[in-house]
Amino acid sequence: MSLAMLREVLAASPRHVSPFLMLGDPAPDMCVALCRELVHAGATMLELGLPYADPCADGPAVQAAGIRARAAGVSTDLALETLASIREACPNTPCNLLVYGNLVHARGLDRFCRDAVAAGASSMLVPDIPFEEGEQLRRAASDHGLGNVLLAGPRTSDARLKAIAAVSDAFVYLAGHQGITGAQQVGPEPSGPEASCTGPEMDPRAVLVARVRQQVSVPLCVGFGLSTAAHMQTVHDHGAEIAVVGSHLLRVLARALENQLSRDQVLAAVRSAFEQLLPAPRRSKEIPSCS
Repeated sequence: MSLAMLREVLAASPRHVSPFLMLGDPAPDMCVALCRELVHAGATMLELGLPYADPCADGPAVQAAGIRARAAGVSTDLALETLASIREACPNTPCNLLVYGNLVHARGLDRFCRDAVAAGASSMLVPDIPFEEGEQLRRAASDHGLGNVLLAGPRTSDARLKAIAAVSDAFVYLAGHQGITGAQQVGPEPSGPEASCTGPEMDPRAVLVARVRQQVSVPLCVGFGLSTAAHMQTVHDHGAEIAVVGSHLLRVLARALENQLSRDQVLAAVRSAFEQLLPAPRRSKEIPSCS
C-alpha cells in the first residue's frame, strides 16, 4: 500500500519538494511533530534517515542530526517506531527511507524490509550497497512491497543510469554533486556534447539533471546541496519530479536547538525555512494529508 501511495502522489503532480529529517532527531516525539509541521506547510512526501554511526554520504548537518538522535537513544527499533508514529500522524504522505547497509544486514534483509513496510515506509535507498551487490536486497524489498531506490551521481555513465533505472521501481535518486550531502559545489563542468547545452541560464546542476533525465524513464529525485527556491526550480525545470532538501533544514533545526528556543519556536523556524523553498502558490497552504 505504501509504494502504491508513493506512485499515486507522483502521478498527481510533476513537482515535489521533499524535506529530509533524521528519525528520532532531536527526540522521537519532536521528530513526529516536525514531520507534521512540514506536511502542513506543503511537503508532499518525506525522506527519513535512520541514525547510523558511520554514514559515508552524510555531510556535517546530517551527521549532527544522527548524533542527536543516537544521543536520544534512538535505535533501529525506535527509529521504526517513530516512523510508524509519523505514518499515523500523516497517513497520506509517502515516507522514503535512507538507511545504511549495516543496519539492514544486522536485522536481516527480509526482516528489515518487512518491518519497514509495516511501519509505513514507501521506499528505501541504501547508498552504500552498490548496484552489483544489491540483488538480494532488491528482491527482499519487492517481496514486501517496499520500493527500490538506487543512487546515481554526476559520474554515472549513461549505460549504468539505464541499468539502475531498470531496477528502481520507486525512483532514481541523483546526487546533485560529487561528494557528501550539504556541500554546494556541483562540478565537474560539462564537456563534449553536454557543453553545447550550457549557457547563461544553464548551470552544471541543470545540465546534469537534464542529461540524467534523458536516460531515465522512471521518476527522478535530486538531492545533495539544494538549499534555495531557485535550486528547486532548476532541478524541476530540467526534469526531476522530486527535489530533496535536508542539510539546509537541519542547520536551521540545529541553530534553533542551540538557541534553546521553545518547542513551538523550533517548529516555526523549520517550517518557515521550508516554506521559503516552495513556489509561492504552495506556501502556507494547509495540505489535508497530515492530522
